[in-house]
Amino acid sequence: MDSPYIGNVFGIKVQLHWTFVVLLLLGLFLLAVTPALIYLFLVIVLLFVCVFIHELAHSITAKRNGINIKKIVLLPIGGASVMDTDDIAPELEYRISVVGPLMSMFLGFVFGVMVVYIPAGIVKQLVQFLFLINILLGAFNFIPGFPLDGGRVFRSYLQRKRSYLRATQITVKASNVVVVLLIVGTIIYAAALVNYSLFEKEFIVFWDVLIAMYLYGGAKAEMQNAYMKEYTSDLHVKDVMSSNYAAVEKNASMEQLYKIMMRERTHIIIIKDGGSIRLVTKLQPQGAFGKLPSTTAYEASVPLPSVDWNAKLSKALEMMATENIGLLAVKKRGKFVGIVLGQHLEYVIALRMAKNNPNAKKNAPEKA
Repeated sequence: MDSPYIGNVFGIKVQLHWTFVVLLLLGLFLLAVTPALIYLFLVIVLLFVCVFIHELAHSITAKRNGINIKKIVLLPIGGASVMDTDDIAPELEYRISVVGPLMSMFLGFVFGVMVVYIPAGIVKQLVQFLFLINILLGAFNFIPGFPLDGGRVFRSYLQRKRSYLRATQITVKASNVVVVLLIVGTIIYAAALVNYSLFEKEFIVFWDVLIAMYLYGGAKAEMQNAYMKEYTSDLHVKDVMSSNYAAVEKNASMEQLYKIMMRERTHIIIIKDGGSIRLVTKLQPQGAFGKLPSTTAYEASVPLPSVDWNAKLSKALEMMATENIGLLAVKKRGKFVGIVLGQHLEYVIALRMAKNNPNAKKNAPEKA
C-alpha cells in the first residue's frame, strides 16, 4: 500500500504511512463522537510534528553531506528518510542515523524545561506529554535493531572491523533478540498489571506485537538488501536491460499502435515526448459498433522514472520500491536506450545470490 503524499519541505517529498493515517482518522472519529476528546486529537497531531522533526534532522544531515533524499515516510513510532544509500561510508551513516534520536532527546529536554514554568492546566499536560513522548521516541530509536536508527548506528560501529554484510548479519541477530524480548516482556508486563481490564491488557499486547512485527520485517528486509548488494555488486542495469517494448509517437493512432505492437510482440507501450519518457497505462476504448477511434490511441499515461544504464542492479530495485513501480526507463548519457523490468531484475538477483551463496536462498527476494 503506497503512503499518501502530503507535501514538500526543503524539496523533500513527505508521505504519511498508512498506520499514521489510521491513527489520525481514529482521532477524528473519536473527536466527532465526543468533542471533549479534542485533547486526544491534539496529542496525535503533536506526535506527528515531533516525528516529522526527527526525520527532518536525518534528511537535512544527509543533504548537507551530498546524499539525495527522495522522500520522508512518517509512522507513529518514527519514520523513514528514503535516500540514495549506494556506497555511504560507515562514518556518514553513523552521523545521519544518530542525529534523529538526538533531535528527539533535545526536543524532550526543551519541553521538560518548559514544563517547569508553565502553570497547571491542559497546556502543561500537553507539554508534559511532548516531553515524555520525545524522550521515549529518542530512547526507542537508540535500540540496536533494524530498521531503527540504533540498528544503523550499531552496524556502522561494527563496520570499523567487519564487512558490510557481516556487520548487517550481527545487527539482524541483535534485532531478533530485541523482538523476542519485546514480546516476552510485554506478555509478562500485561500479566502483572492490576486494576486493568482484559481488553486493556490485550490492547497493550496487540500494540507491542505490531511493533515487534514491524521490527522483524525491517530486519529481514535489511538482511535481504545486504545479501543483494554483496552478491550482485558486479551486475549493472545494462546487463539486464530489455528492448521488449513498443515506442510510439505522442499522438499515435490506434492503427499505428496496433502495427507496432504486433511487430514488436509486446504489451509495454512507451511514449517518447521530447526528453521525457511516459508509460501508457490505459488505451482508448473502441468506438460504437466496434469502430476504432481515429483519435490518439491511449487514454492515460504516467511519467516513467529513469536509471542510468551503468547503475548497479540494487540501485534499480531500490528506485522501483521508492517509486512503487515495476518498470524503469534506462538512459545512457541522457538518451533513452531501453527498459528494465522489476520481475526480471528480481529473478536475476535471486539466481545470482543462490549461485554465490546457497545459504542465502531463503533470503532471496520473493517473486513479484
